[in-house]
Amino acid sequence: MSFGLNDCILAISTPSGKSFRAIIRLSGKDVFSYLRGIFAPGDIGKIACEKGFNSYHSNIYLEKEQVNIPASIYTMRSPNSYTREDVVEIHTFGSPPLLEMLMETLLSSGEDKTDKEGNVEVIRGLRIAEPGEFTKRAFLNGRISLAEAESVMHVIRSRTDSELLMSVANMKGKLTELMHKIQEELVNLCARTEAAIDFYDQDIELISSGGIKKELEQLKERLCMVSGEGQKPIISHYGVKTVFIGLPNAGKSSLFNKLLDRSRAIVTPVRGTTRDTLEADMVIEGVNLRMRDTAGVTCGDGELESLAAQRTYGSMDDAQIVLFVVDGSVPLCVQQIELFDSITTRNKITVINKADIKQNVCYENLPSQMKAFPVVNTSVHTGEGLDRLKKTIVSEILESSVDISASDIVFTMRQKMVIGKAIEIIGQISDSLAEDVGYELIAMDLRRAVDTIGEVTGEVVTDDILDIVFSTFCVGK
Repeated sequence: MSFGLNDCILAISTPSGKSFRAIIRLSGKDVFSYLRGIFAPGDIGKIACEKGFNSYHSNIYLEKEQVNIPASIYTMRSPNSYTREDVVEIHTFGSPPLLEMLMETLLSSGEDKTDKEGNVEVIRGLRIAEPGEFTKRAFLNGRISLAEAESVMHVIRSRTDSELLMSVANMKGKLTELMHKIQEELVNLCARTEAAIDFYDQDIELISSGGIKKELEQLKERLCMVSGEGQKPIISHYGVKTVFIGLPNAGKSSLFNKLLDRSRAIVTPVRGTTRDTLEADMVIEGVNLRMRDTAGVTCGDGELESLAAQRTYGSMDDAQIVLFVVDGSVPLCVQQIELFDSITTRNKITVINKADIKQNVCYENLPSQMKAFPVVNTSVHTGEGLDRLKKTIVSEILESSVDISASDIVFTMRQKMVIGKAIEIIGQISDSLAEDVGYELIAMDLRRAVDTIGEVTGEVVTDDILDIVFSTFCVGK
């Protein structure tokens, strides 16, 4: 359900549950009036008249519940607040029952309106905010761009320092600035193309089709570079996809549990215990990993084995790092070497497990393709090699093709799809130029490309786009 900007909204802006402090945030026109009767001192008129940012420290009194509690109120006047509306923040104890009472009191408050006949009607204009509505209002009121609004969610979800730095760079407008530059060049190209239409019959060439195509290729290349298409993969906010691969009984699940320092996967002496993929998060030296344990690859032709193999190979396809685990007590077989060769990921680490028992596999007798990647010996029982394995994983991330630098831009799926659409349109224009299509149609497609880029920054926005962006936010943000 959609509501208008004329409503006043409120929400608890701190995580649910018990806490020492909690914040209730209100935003909207005349929002200060809703404090009347609950905040002492009762001089709400003074609070409403003071300009800028102010703070007040006193007590909140809830008459119905006979509750009197200390609280601080921070007021931010329009247009200098986050939403560019009048904003109030109530800071008090984080007791869930207390917050519920306070919310009910605020929502039941209103203004008395008397008609000519003397009838009194209570006008209630305060409601619970929709998910992301504070940030949505900041965008709709011109405080931030759409790309910056999406970065707010990235900042909230950041789990490591690197992710936070990337998100903050976006929130400061880095992505918007880059998209604006590309958009301006497209607008300039479109203007020259449209101007050339007027002189088409007069042998005056303002811009040739070759010139348009050359500029479009440059713009396409920049879009591909910015979005990372064809470039090194960027770590998502869910961490580096790190997948355990190997034959059954290699010790993948035991190693998975040991690295996590908890029993996430079921481990038994029975061969092929793991039949499904398991995921868990882990942070090593500030780098967030999305660890995934998979079923051992077997030659069985049963339905269960087939489904397990499909999921394992599916995990391999989108892995950013693969830990290829082998049982060091058993000689390598052809199937293991073929499985290793089938892994397309550029980052592979061979883990020779079970180092605490007699070894039949060592670095020297590994095939050359395995020696081209890091090799680590480990033992789940003694802990041998686990620290080295962790350091090797981090080293592979920092020194190879997986990029976590804060200078790169993190895209949402929506932004990535929009930029992909713009790249596709530019490719279509180049094809049209090769077919000698008239400049009128070329100009129309150029305007389409300009509008598509505008969907990233928010210059071109629809209700559907807003729903996609803000539906992932939590209430109170």
